[in-house]
Amino acid sequence: MEKWKGSRLWLLAGIPGAGKTTWIANHENFFANDYEVVSRDKIRFSLLEDGESYFSKEKKVWQEYVYEASYSLIRNTDTILDATHLNEASRGKILRALKEYLNGVEVNIIFFNVPLEVAIERNNKREGRAYVPEEAIRRMHSQMTLPTLEEGFSHIYIYEEENGKVKYQIIEKR
Repeated sequence: MEKWKGSRLWLLAGIPGAGKTTWIANHENFFANDYEVVSRDKIRFSLLEDGESYFSKEKKVWQEYVYEASYSLIRNTDTILDATHLNEASRGKILRALKEYLNGVEVNIIFFNVPLEVAIERNNKREGRAYVPEEAIRRMHSQMTLPTLEEGFSHIYIYEEENGKVKYQIIEKR
C-alpha cells in the first residue's frame, strides 16, 4: 500500500460475527501508518452494567464513539472505526458527525460480506455480553447494503468468505 501523506479513516462494516475485530488483530500490517482502533462494542461493554441489555445505552455509546473517533482524527492518527456501519444511512451518520475532522483525511471502508449463517455461528461462540441476539443479527443483515463511492469513500474493500476462502474486491476513485 502506498504511503498517504495525511491520516486515513477506515470504517469497518458488517453484521456482528462477520469478523471485523478479528480481522484487525490479524491484519496490522495492512495499515501503512500508526493507527488507533475505536470500537463501538468496546465502548458499549465499558458502559453496560451486569443485567443491562446490549442496546440499552445506545445514545451514550454513540456520543463516546464520535468523541473517541474525533479525538483520534484531531491527533492526525489513522483511525479504524470498528462497528457495523451496515448501510448508507448509518455510514452517512458517522461521516456527518466527523465532517469537521475529515479535511485532508482519506476515507476508506472495508465491507465484510460474509454469509449470515457464518456470522450467526461465530456469534453463538461468543460468551457473556459479547453475544448479540440472533434476531438482532438477522434484522441487521436485512438492512445491509454495499457501500458506494458516492458516499464519499476513496477506496472500498469488499471482504468475502466462501467455502473457507477469502477474497477482496477493491473499488477506488479514479
